[in-house]
Amino acid sequence: MKWGLICNFHVKKACNTGYEIYRFLKEKNDEIYPEDKFSKKYKIKGYKMEEINERSDIVITVGGDGTILRAMEKIDKPVFAINCGGMGFLSEVESKYAKDGLEKVRNGEYNVEERSKLKITLDGKRLPDATNEVTVQTARIAKIMYLQVFVGGELIETFGSDGVIVSTSTGSTSYSLSVGGPILDPAVDAMVIAPIAPFKLSARPWVVPLTKEVSIKILHKSKESYIVIDGENPQPITSDSNIQITKSEKKARFVRFGESFYQMFRLKLVR
Repeated sequence: MKWGLICNFHVKKACNTGYEIYRFLKEKNDEIYPEDKFSKKYKIKGYKMEEINERSDIVITVGGDGTILRAMEKIDKPVFAINCGGMGFLSEVESKYAKDGLEKVRNGEYNVEERSKLKITLDGKRLPDATNEVTVQTARIAKIMYLQVFVGGELIETFGSDGVIVSTSTGSTSYSLSVGGPILDPAVDAMVIAPIAPFKLSARPWVVPLTKEVSIKILHKSKESYIVIDGENPQPITSDSNIQITKSEKKARFVRFGESFYQMFRLKLVR
């Protein structure tokens, strides 16, 4: 098999686990393409994300959900996620079961789950797709912004807040959940619009079909603001910015062994 390998190179445990995986797969005579940022630490040949996506059959991530989301920005091959972080809600196995999981994948004992992503355009320019969410937010804590949200060209709400989250069903168990958004089964083809600390009682989360286009307009009296995708690469926005969010033609693809979303939810989020 041909594997990509992406690790959280800031975390020692993730790096050590990643190197063990590298040696394990090399012993199996599999081809493996580790990310260059991780490879430098162990003096092995590394590859850019684009090369990993092109060459690999399956891409392994070692870290937490942040590592998965970083990979998903440029990877469209199935991702086998090994958790070395905290909750690891999107991961399939914990690090201590990594080799067992790899053997199952090598033997074809898995399925690929596809989930919807969001396409975001800013002033006509396409930004990276979102696996979890896109957030429009104030640049400074405790500074309110004012915005309007449109669905299918129709205004649904005007409010002041710390910002607004537009999430996929995958992201409904992440940042959106923390601000009072609903939990969506990943099979539900919809997105959640969730205000962040709105200064208006009527401003509540919405669930809208992915067939609709969501637009966000920043009002002139807003403070400095940013758009953030999956917690990465904040970009400044103004009242002149044109933000449009629709369903992406690309998919997030996860290697799964059969555990359902509801089982994972009980395991990870119900304590």
